[in-house]
Amino acid sequence: MIRTLSLTCSRCGKVFSAQVHLYYQDDFTAQSFKDIKLVCDDCIRAWKEKWQIAHAEFHEENYVLTVTITLKDGTVYKNMDCTPMDDTESVITGEDIPPEAQHALYNYYVTFAQKRESQQIKDCFFTKEEDGKMSADITTVGGERYDKLVFYVEDGYLKTEQDVPDYVMDGLVIAYKSYLAQEEMLSTASQPAPRMPQRKPMPESQWNTGEGYGSGNTTGGFGHRNRNPFGGF
Repeated sequence: MIRTLSLTCSRCGKVFSAQVHLYYQDDFTAQSFKDIKLVCDDCIRAWKEKWQIAHAEFHEENYVLTVTITLKDGTVYKNMDCTPMDDTESVITGEDIPPEAQHALYNYYVTFAQKRESQQIKDCFFTKEEDGKMSADITTVGGERYDKLVFYVEDGYLKTEQDVPDYVMDGLVIAYKSYLAQEEMLSTASQPAPRMPQRKPMPESQWNTGEGYGSGNTTGGFGHRNRNPFGGF
């Protein structure tokens, strides 16, 4: 049966006319075609105008990437989960944003990713000083150098005698844990293998001669008076 459907915008509520195509918003609760949330051209235009990005700041912690976006109209969206899509050069967020804004957001992400890469530890060499303290010579991918960086462990936390950026401290902690694990492995490998236990040889005078097996036997055998050092029955 052929039915009719009025084109009503789900955002502004007005009836509109379709041109080349229709805009609609994903809604997985829709059970039929009439439940689809249509969006008129005017609301789409206003949506795109609103999403003019003035600034975006990415942050990653515990492998979770978030972004805080500031729009040109002053609206701020804080700490939104996001996923960069390298194949389409866009960033998908929990907020529904126009494709143009997704591409603009990707440019901010590329800058963030390049900076993050430059802050990674490239080389880290440890030295035990004469006073017993440990020091590290660190070089980042971006070329930053921290020579003779003295550090120590206090109350389970690694601390340095001079202030360093958080990304250097994070890299130092990871590198020092690997260093300690390697030292422990080498120390264990250098220790001699434990000697296998051996049975103490029995004196010849206690050898079982096999002359009798009675309960009164005093010359060996398996009686209650048996002198066999391994015990009897």
